[in-house]
Amino acid sequence: MTDETRIIAAVLDGEVNAFEPLVAKYEKPIFNLMYRTTGSLDEAVELTQEAFLKAYDKLEQFQLGRSFFSWLYALAVNVGRDYLRYKKRHPPSIHDNPGHVAERTFQDTAPEDPRLTEEVQSLFMALEKLPIDYREAVVLRYREERSMQEIAEMLNLSVSGAKMRVHRGLEKLRAILGDDL
Repeated sequence: MTDETRIIAAVLDGEVNAFEPLVAKYEKPIFNLMYRTTGSLDEAVELTQEAFLKAYDKLEQFQLGRSFFSWLYALAVNVGRDYLRYKKRHPPSIHDNPGHVAERTFQDTAPEDPRLTEEVQSLFMALEKLPIDYREAVVLRYREERSMQEIAEMLNLSVSGAKMRVHRGLEKLRAILGDDL
């Protein structure tokens, strides 16, 4: 029995605080996912919390023996997608937050970061332009170094679907970057 399996069993037995090690272990990758999804630090924090709350609430649906991270990531991807759909249907109004100062997205901040080279900045900005489905597949493959099987599980795809999504994402990146490649 793995540590994660023991933790999950403890949570399911009613030990509320037993979930904390899973949050600590996976908070950063889930936050990064949410930041890539929204481009907003505040929204990423909120959605990360929402993803972990949803995971906690649905923990009894997790199948022991499977990868907890893959299950959590798939759940978090759906939280992010649901949020984007909601945001599209309910655009913010000035009346929602009258003191609102426009939030800075990654695209706004990346060029000002002197630690990043121009090539890396261009790549980050190109990634931000990709549709979320392709962006996540490419990031999981090349940044997170996940296998196609893991990507398929995380994004609820077949392995061939995951391969196609990564391939198409790379094609779109090449088209966006053009001569910069």
